[in-house]
Amino acid sequence: MEISNRHYRVAYLIGNGPNLAANIMPSWKDLLRSAADHPINFEIDGLSNTEVYDLVELHSVNGHDVKERVKTKLELLPSYDISVHKQLMEFAELNNSPVLTTNFDEVFENSINAKIHHIDSKGFTRFYPWKTYYGREQLGLPTDGFGIWKIHGDVRYKDSIRLGLTDYMGSAERARKLIHNGPDRLFKGKRQAYWQGHQTWLHIWFNLPIVIFGLGYGIDEVFLRWLLIERRRYLNIYQEPMDVYYVSKGIPVPATQNLMHNLGVTIKVVKDYSEIYG
Repeated sequence: MEISNRHYRVAYLIGNGPNLAANIMPSWKDLLRSAADHPINFEIDGLSNTEVYDLVELHSVNGHDVKERVKTKLELLPSYDISVHKQLMEFAELNNSPVLTTNFDEVFENSINAKIHHIDSKGFTRFYPWKTYYGREQLGLPTDGFGIWKIHGDVRYKDSIRLGLTDYMGSAERARKLIHNGPDRLFKGKRQAYWQGHQTWLHIWFNLPIVIFGLGYGIDEVFLRWLLIERRRYLNIYQEPMDVYYVSKGIPVPATQNLMHNLGVTIKVVKDYSEIYG
């Protein structure tokens, strides 16, 4: 991507797009529908993905089983063609770029046989494994080089999977405390090397230019949209550019386009997915 040439190092935020392009994983609504323990008896039109999950959980005999079924539905099968994922990860690794992904599955790391690492295992929690990544080597800081970071959870840790509104609110509250609370909060000083979230993927979010693709970034993405606003708020303090690029097939929907324009995000429109994944 030519955007990468404008900066010393960029990070990539990648959604479910590569999975859909490779036809190996379902859309989120299809995934949630299939994870219900009996056929859904409510209309999903007009509902956000998070609301669909919450209703599926509420209508299930045992709500805790839903995420277990999600894990099963996201199992990586040997027959899957993951060449698209391999190409993307090899490009990121070649450029020593961190990768943030909203995907829970194991496709990205398995496509290049990346191994699990922890910036620091102290205080590890299976609910928020934010210091955990997949890569080739041990990093001192998340921004030091290539690694695959799962910001919405990992099928390896079922409890980490973020699907419902309560899940998203929990992530936002955890991030807010790291960013805004305490003497070592991010907003206390400019790009602190050792603020209280410096060992998590949030350090990437606030310190590197970001290229976003394969992600609708619609109103369902409550947590990600809030994080984008917080990045703008943080950079405003130092009058620095947003340095975020949103790559979209065709013009984004109005809600996404409006958010990006008002936050100073550069929108790059492509005509076909092959321009991103080819």
